[in-house]
Amino acid sequence: MRGALSRLATLFALAAGGLLLLAVGVTTTSVLRGAFAGRPILGDSEIVELALGVAVVICMPICEMKGAHVLVDFFTQKLPKRGIAGLDAVMRAIAALVVAVLAWRLAIGGYNQWDRERESMFLQLPFWWGYAAAAIGMAMWSVCAAFVAAESFARMRRPA
Repeated sequence: MRGALSRLATLFALAAGGLLLLAVGVTTTSVLRGAFAGRPILGDSEIVELALGVAVVICMPICEMKGAHVLVDFFTQKLPKRGIAGLDAVMRAIAALVVAVLAWRLAIGGYNQWDRERESMFLQLPFWWGYAAAAIGMAMWSVCAAFVAAESFARMRRPA
């Protein structure tokens, strides 16, 4: 199960990298066109905002699977390994729950944006795309957090 989730999280991270490259390309092209032709790309900020917002969210599953989040262990470094695993399991489970709620709310927000036919000002990009992509990323993050919580719980239950 870890292998499949890690591979899927890696695909999400690669997609995030593509979105970041898109944002860099649009920004660079817009600045160069503005500097040399006096005509930056119309709606460049809309593309960059959408790409960066989604990229951040879809990077989180790989961070969860690799344990790459920021960790403050000043108070817990002297705990036994089982205690740390237990604390980690509880925190990951709480994270999974919170992120699942956020995914649910993003899905509802995306539906509302689609239903109201909301679009960006210059390019008329539908807003629901970003909501939908972020909801999928959050759902994946929640699944990864729940899986890592279960692994931590299993580590806690192993004999020392």
